[in-house]
Parts: sequence; structure tokens; C-alpha cells
Amino acid sequence: MTGAESAEAATGREPLREIDGDTLLAGLRSSLAWLQANQEQVNELNVFPVPDGDTGSNMYLTMRSAVEDAQAAPMPSSAASVMRAAAHGSLMGARGNSGVILSQIFRGFAQGVGDREKLDAAAVAACLTESARVAYKAVMKPTEGTILTVIREAADAAQRAASTSFDIRAILDETVREAHAAVERTIDQLAVLREAGVVDAGGFGLAVILEGLTRSVEEGEATALRPRLVGERRSGEPRVRRPDEPNLTPDDQGVALPSGKAPAAPRSAPGRRRGAAAVAGREEGWGYCTEFMISGPGLDVDAIRVELGGLGESSLVVGDADLVRVHIHTADPAALIGIAAQRGGLSNLKVEDMTAQHHEILERAARTEAAAPPASDAHLAEHPTGRAPALGGTATASPQAAASSRRFAVVAVAPGDGFQDIFRSLGADAVVEGGQTMNPSTQDLLSAVRATGAASVVILPNNGNVIMTAEQVQHLAEGIDVRVAPSRNVPQGISAMLAIDPGGDGTVNARRMTEAMPRVSAVEVTRAVRNSTANGLSIATGDVIALVDDEIVQAGDDEAGVIEAVLRNQEHQPELVTVYWGSQVDEAAAASVVGRLRDGFPGIEFELHRGGQDHYPYILSLE
Repeated sequence: MTGAESAEAATGREPLREIDGDTLLAGLRSSLAWLQANQEQVNELNVFPVPDGDTGSNMYLTMRSAVEDAQAAPMPSSAASVMRAAAHGSLMGARGNSGVILSQIFRGFAQGVGDREKLDAAAVAACLTESARVAYKAVMKPTEGTILTVIREAADAAQRAASTSFDIRAILDETVREAHAAVERTIDQLAVLREAGVVDAGGFGLAVILEGLTRSVEEGEATALRPRLVGERRSGEPRVRRPDEPNLTPDDQGVALPSGKAPAAPRSAPGRRRGAAAVAGREEGWGYCTEFMISGPGLDVDAIRVELGGLGESSLVVGDADLVRVHIHTADPAALIGIAAQRGGLSNLKVEDMTAQHHEILERAARTEAAAPPASDAHLAEHPTGRAPALGGTATASPQAAASSRRFAVVAVAPGDGFQDIFRSLGADAVVEGGQTMNPSTQDLLSAVRATGAASVVILPNNGNVIMTAEQVQHLAEGIDVRVAPSRNVPQGISAMLAIDPGGDGTVNARRMTEAMPRVSAVEVTRAVRNSTANGLSIATGDVIALVDDEIVQAGDDEAGVIEAVLRNQEHQPELVTVYWGSQVDEAAAASVVGRLRDGFPGIEFELHRGGQDHYPYILSLE
């Protein structure tokens, strides 16, 4: 007897054979309650010993946007209407990589629903399978041991259960059991999780969402409170909090929710040297990473995949009859683009020199090795660059933006009023307040893009966890050519602004801005919020630590001493160091630190500016 059959027999209840839009909406509201109750637990799974992880916050805000739109669905009793609205809301409210992936899970579920007003057990399983497929397709290089693994393995469990039972409750019960089991296995699938002794944050967040949905359908929205545990003890996964636990207040959406306060000290996970940093260069080079969109009508995806796939390596050609996304590594991007142009209109074209990128990775790894044991080019690490804006984010456009005669505009994400003023002074047409601890949503960035009034817009995310959100705007800003210059921190964004050609268009400037980013290294100084080890360093709670391009390279007792150690260990001394002081520091203290640095490094020019950022007393740009 399967688990699904056992559950059905044990309860003696009538099978739930169909669910409609009302039931799905109740499930979504329950999921939101469960996720907010566990928001802090999700955040705390991030293992970087600095306040930079906000996976739970991002997933909660994305989920809340989905529920808000679902509650306004034009046909609330229709599963199709509710899920289409939820998918749209999740995309518009998506924040950070975890939020964007969650929005793709909703999109896949909505595609699986199609035009159905009600779903049976087989359809529910099929919708979960479609969720997994769309989520994987959204990520260029899917990594196992993440939220992707959890949705795939949960969907597989749903399919197995649906093959033996017509009871939707039983299918969802097996789904949530397997989701938690898959979360528990992530600790063995990623070395960084295994080292820290935790499970994947995004995967746990998704399991909580599925648990909320399942408990609502199984028990009713008012009593959906009992966590579904896997075995007697889960080693890396935290205890799941119920929405009825203490310190909860009513939410404006009518379900019992916790207070909504963002956690004070979210964390993320450090990387180690591997991948591209461990690969030697090759004489013939690595070619060009070429990406673009081909627009319809009547596109033959399979034929395009065969035709273009033979022109390079690592080809990814996905889409439908109206729009196809292409990603290929090729030695001759011009030939590839020329052939693709015969198939339809091209947009969102991006060509990156992978040989130059790899050379920069090797140089960066070598610099880091001079200061610490082998570390990684942690291009996927997430860390904050500033304070949290009010819910929904705020964007301010420069006075000249609406009437600008420039051929393109720039939208920049920036933390702290000091950094925001700097970006405006450098010519940013709109500045969206935000950073790692509260990423702007897709809607925030889309509104800012439209507010510029320009036909071509470049977005500077200035944070690794905002890049994927910014990329979603490219597909939503109809009539506007939107490009993303993938700045991972504020110093990179400032370097990009200085590379703008006022006479160039978005295509030219996106390339120039991207090429300018590796010219600077970012140093972020903060204090550890937990005991940890990183790159051979033993770090205690409260220690001052310095990250150079996302890697922890130094720890000590005071900010000035740590900065001095970072500068001493640079393979090549920078010519210019710009110091931005944060909200925790006054100008006199910052001037004292810079004075000490000038005395210790007479060959380096130092500048001091107010950034106003939270979390980091000092951010430095090394040029």
C-alpha cells in the first residue's frame, strides 16, 4: 500500500476529488501565513556570518504579492483565473533570486492549470510537474541542492501518489512530506551547506509554502496549523513554526500572520575557490557568451534549436511560437546573430568575452590567495549594499528625466541617501532605494524604467541578489529596450556610470558599463553576527570582517586595522581608494580612519564620501 493509500485508509474520510479557485485561494492565503511565520527561520539558514541573507523576506514579499493579485482575480471560483492572477502578482512582486524562482514556480503551475475551472488529483500533480519544469528552465545553470531540487522531487512524489489515489489531500500530503525530505537532503548536496550544517534556505521556504497549502486543503483554512514532519528529527532543517504561535498579529489579508517585522540579522553562505577559478586558461580562448531573444510569429523552436545549436557550445534554446530565448557559447557571435536574424526580430542582445571574464576571475582569485587560503570567485554569493526601503520600494527620478533628450536612460538601485545622491550626480535618471536586506521588486524597477520616458534603459542592480529581478523587467517593459548591466555592488555601479558615453545608445552603453565593472574591487567592512570559519579565518561574533568582491578575507578587532590589513595584502596596490561611510559612523570618525590610512599608505590617494548605507560602516572602492 502506498503512502497516499495509507493516508486515505487511515482517515476514513471521503476523497477530495476536485478543488476550485476558492480552494486554491484559501491555500495560497494559508501558504502566506505559514511562510511569514517562518520568515526568520528561512533567513537564518543563510550561513554567511554577516547580516546579508534575506531569502525568507524575499519569498514572503513575492508570495504576498501573489496573494494580493489572486484575491482580485476576476473569477474567484475558477482555478485558472486565480492561478493566472497569482502568477502575475508573484512576477510583479518578485524580489531577489529566490523570489524570481518562486514566481516561475507559480507561472508553471498556472500554465499547468490552463483554462480549467477545477482540478482533480492528476491535474494537481501535473501542475506541480509543470512548476518544476518552468523553474528549471528559468535558471541558466540549475544547481541541485536548492529550491529547484525541492520542487522537482516534490512534484515527482505528487505524480507517484496520483497514480494510486484520486484524493487530492493524499497527493498534497505526499508532496509536502517529500518536499521536507528533499530539503533535508540538500545538506549533503552542496558543500557549503554541509560545512555550515544547514539546509538550503530557498528549499525550506518552498516546503513551508507547500505545507501551508496542504494543511489548508487537508484540514480547512482555519485549522491548517499542524506541521508535517519527516521522521522524528530533521538535522539541518529548523523547526517549522505554526501561524498560531505567539507574537502573531492579524494581517490585512484576513489570515493569522506574524508581525511582519523583517529579521534583524539575516545571513547568507560563503563560497570557496572552485569552478572557473580552478580552471587554467587555454590558448584558443573560451569564445563569447551570446544571448538574445527572437520574436515570432510562428517560430519553430525545435528547428531553431537544431540550426543554432550546432554553431557553438552550451546552447540553450527555449521558448514558444512567439518568443525564443537563445544562449550559446560561440567563437563567432556575428555569424550566429546573422543566422538568427533570418528567423525573426532580435532583442535583448548580449555578447560577453568569456576569455576576458576568465582572465579577470583568475586575477581576482590570485589576489585573494595572497591574503588567505584558496577562496572562490563567489559570483552567486548574496550580500547587502544598504538599508531596507519601505514596503514596495521607492524610486526617485531626476528632474530632467521626463524631458530628457538623451537616447537612453539609467535606472540604478542604491542604498543610503548618500549613495543615491552620488548616482543622481553621475547622471542616473531614476534611483530605486533598496539593497540586500530589502530588494526592490520587479514592479518597483518596471515603474522606474517607465518613469524615465526613454526608449532604451539600462538597469544597474548594484547587488548580486537584484540582478535576476532586473532581468525580469526586460520581458515586461513593452516598447522599451531594457538592458541590465550586472553590477554586483555599489562600487561597480559607480564605475559603470563613469563609463557612459553620452552620445551612445543603450546597446553601446550597456556594453561599456559592463566592461568597466572589473576595473574596481569592492571592500565591505562589517561585524560578524555569529561564530564561523571562512577561508581559514576563525571568526567570532562581533569581530570586524572585510569582504573583497564577496569573499571574506580579513577579520580583526577594529575597522581601521582590518582595512589596513586588506590593503597590505593586495597583490598590486591600488592608486585610488574611495571610502564611503555608513549610517552607523559619523563624519569625524570616518575622517579619523582615512587619516590613519593616509599615514600608513602614502603612495595611495584616498577620498572620503558619505554613503549612508546600513550594515556596513565602510564600503571601499579600490582602483
